[in-house]
Amino acid sequence: MNADTLIPIVAGSTAIVLIVFLLLNRKSSRTSQFRGLMAEQYTSSMAELRERISSDETGEQLERFQTAIKKDKKAKKEPTIEEKMFRAGIFSRKQKADFKRLQVLAPIIGAVVFLIIGRYAGEPLLSMLVGLILGLYFPFKVLDRKIQKRHEEILFFLPLVIEQISIGVSSSLDIGPCLMRIVEMADERDTHNPVTELLRYAQFHIKSGVGLEEALNEVGQLSGQHDLKHAFMALSQVAKFGGEISKQLQDLADSVSAQREARVEERIKKLELDATAPVALVFFGYLVILLVGFGLQIVVNMG
Repeated sequence: MNADTLIPIVAGSTAIVLIVFLLLNRKSSRTSQFRGLMAEQYTSSMAELRERISSDETGEQLERFQTAIKKDKKAKKEPTIEEKMFRAGIFSRKQKADFKRLQVLAPIIGAVVFLIIGRYAGEPLLSMLVGLILGLYFPFKVLDRKIQKRHEEILFFLPLVIEQISIGVSSSLDIGPCLMRIVEMADERDTHNPVTELLRYAQFHIKSGVGLEEALNEVGQLSGQHDLKHAFMALSQVAKFGGEISKQLQDLADSVSAQREARVEERIKKLELDATAPVALVFFGYLVILLVGFGLQIVVNMG
């Protein structure tokens, strides 16, 4: 394959990647549900919605709104790219730009590399197509790994933050000021963890005009972490209805710690099972070498 044939192939693969990238971004921007990242638009739309619902005496607007929410929850099964980036801890514009740059560069690099390899294997077009597919898949695989790692970090830091909240509540602080103080301490010491980062984004969400309980519920839902979601739901209910929850928070922290210990023990057990086959293979190889050595000695002595 000469250079005149190689250039159109690379250009065509690049155009395909750009088209797929634009379609994915268009879909994600259309279906993204994270209102906290678009405070002004959310505030204005919610203000208009509240005005329409309050001015409607028949209740049709409220019924339509509830029906739309139910349909959206049924139709929405897989999280969008924006929600996955939020779950992975990709918040800033620079981090999002880096990930989108990876979405563009990975398929191009994969197509070019596999095209070069395919020239020596005799199948350049097929190799380029394989590289293009792997390049499109690679950024999402990286994103899934970041989400999994962040969920493990949340499970580690969640009991510590809950204990901080319990200490603040036992000191006669309300839930709102207590969460604010925890975020302020993390800002002053520059010791933010995934849980305090989510609390900080809940505060940003509150500044956009949302109540504390709704902000905690939404951030907990968008985090995608089961234990964090239920902890934020419990805090939101206390913020809404009040009550003394020092003992309940301590029990919740103990429960999350116990769940984390159980998962760690489960992972250790899986490692033991996974290590059984390699250990057996090494032992079998050693046994074969030992028997072959004995056999050679017997053959030499008999000869």
